Order: sequence, then structure tokens, then C-alpha cells
Amino acid sequence: MKFIRDTARSFARSQGYEIRRIGSHPEKRPIDFMRSRNVDLVVDVGANVGQYSENLRKEGYAGWVVSFEPTTAAYEALATRAGGDGRWKTLNMAVGETEGVVEINVSESSVFSSILPQSSAATTFDSRAAVIRVESVRVARLDDVFAELPQGKAPFLKIDTQGYERQVLLGASKCLSRFVGVETELPIIHLYEGTWRFHEAVAFMNERGFEISNLIAVNYDRADPVSLVEVECIFYKRG
Repeated sequence: MKFIRDTARSFARSQGYEIRRIGSHPEKRPIDFMRSRNVDLVVDVGANVGQYSENLRKEGYAGWVVSFEPTTAAYEALATRAGGDGRWKTLNMAVGETEGVVEINVSESSVFSSILPQSSAATTFDSRAAVIRVESVRVARLDDVFAELPQGKAPFLKIDTQGYERQVLLGASKCLSRFVGVETELPIIHLYEGTWRFHEAVAFMNERGFEISNLIAVNYDRADPVSLVEVECIFYKRG
């Protein structure tokens, strides 16, 4: 039996697959963390067209979602996607450290759009990161708008703002402690200028009472396929 099992695993690996025993270290997803904390409000900053929150719905999350997206075309798609969901609120604005109006670089593929300028690594990684226009967008501080959002007993903050994550968190200095968890995309290879390093982000969160719960690979370097470009990091609040 062991010979058959080892032969099957060897063949699967040669074809690019992995055979594992059911229940043996299954990959944990954001929805698993949310269930473990009874999350009832997800604040989705940098929602793009709503794919993250729609996936949560497919996985059974039924609580409130509030999605922030500043760019025009992506927001229109987001609002359409959320339109039939009575517990999904959308806001056409960016979130940052200070209130005001800024310019955002809109990429050919909207998932790469960022307030920060791109580094040369961005279009090397994916040619669709190329900036095709610039839009003026409103920026609000999460501290200033949090009280206006649906209130939950166990809110969760997700940030995917293409290098602008630190500014979002700095603008949430008062309300951050309300969240039971924070999920944010962190760079290993820097696609945007002025972004923090992975260890700086971890130290920042640790100083504010959050520890790493899980790391999820986002994508890998095409020039070095075993090396990460970005990871999703889920933090849990201590205590």
C-alpha cells in the first residue's frame, strides 16, 4: 500500500499536482479567520470591482460589507455588483492618512491602479500595470467615516490599495483597535515607490496590538518563480 501511495504521489508531483490526506494542514482562507472571530462587518478598502467581497458571499459570509473604491470605472462595476445586496454598501472614495483630493494613476488593468507612482518593476511584472490616465479622487480618513458605517460587534478590515496601505492605517489610528482582524497586501518586490518593507509593516501592526495570524501567497516573480512578489497578511488583535 505504501508503494502504491508513494508512486501515486510521485506521479502527481511530476505533473505539477500535490496529493495530501484530507484534513492535513488545509490552507486557511480569510473566511476561516472571519468565522473564528464571528466577524459581522467587513470594511473593504480598495475594493476594485468587488471580487473580494463577492467571493466572501459565495463562501457563506452574510454580514455587512462596506466597500471603498475611488476610480470611476471600477466603482461603477462595484456598485452594479453590490446593487442587489441589501447588506453591501459602496463608497466612491479613497481612504488615506489625510482628508482631501489626490490624483490616482489608473492602470490598464484596474487592479494595479494606485495613488503612488509605480516603480520600474510594475510593468516588468505585468505589462497591464501601465498607467493609461490619471483621475482626481476624494480621500477620507477611516477615523472620520467609521461612525457612519454599519456598526458590528466584530469588524474586520481588509486593505488592498497597491502600496498605500500604510496611509490607510495611519488614518485609522483611533478606530483600528475596534477591528478583530486586519488583512492587508504586503510587498516583497516593490511595484510602487515609497512603500514599506514587509518587516516594517509587521512592526507597525505589532506596535498597535496586532500579531500575524496567516500569510497567503498572492503572486510570484516570473523571472524567479519560487520567489514571492506580494503576500496577503492577516493580523489578529491581541487580547
